[in-house]
Amino acid sequence: MKSITLDTSTNKFIISIDKNMIGKEVLFEILDNLRTEFAARKINFDQEIEVLGEELKENWWRENMSSFIPVSEQ
Repeated sequence: MKSITLDTSTNKFIISIDKNMIGKEVLFEILDNLRTEFAARKINFDQEIEVLGEELKENWWRENMSSFIPVSEQ
């Protein structure tokens, strides 16, 4: 038997994973990430959300840079 197999039905993908290959906790993490990705793709953000995200990252980095890079190297 293969470690991972994929079958399909009319409206579903059926994935089988050998229990010896992956732990239950890791599998749940993967499934949570998959659910998050699916939800994110359903949401239709406009360009403004990306601009806001970049502004937030820039402001955070400016405020926290000294925690990661010594002031003498900035």
